[in-house]
Amino acid sequence: MKNDTKQKQDIDAILNSIDHISRAEAPPYFYTRLLARMEGTKATAKPGFLQWLNRPAISISLLTLFLILNVIAIRGIIISNKAAQAATTAAQSFATEYNLGTSTGYSN
Repeated sequence: MKNDTKQKQDIDAILNSIDHISRAEAPPYFYTRLLARMEGTKATAKPGFLQWLNRPAISISLLTLFLILNVIAIRGIIISNKAAQAATTAAQSFATEYNLGTSTGYSN
């Protein structure tokens, strides 16, 4: 019983504390300073090209294009390396076929 009355008193005390709350007020000229700051950030906005690049569809398209170009370039490098290796292998097999290896005419 005592706990119930104590809890009710605590709840009443909490609810009564709301009666003394006053409305919060902003400092003087707050709205004017806020507008000035917002206008200042608008003046320093990105120029046309960067603003155009800020659109998600354009930026994702450009990134995809660069990715595709990089894949094509890397594939070209790999294919040219394989062709160079094949050419050296062909030249070596030709040299061994016709006994064109380097040898000295001297014997010990």
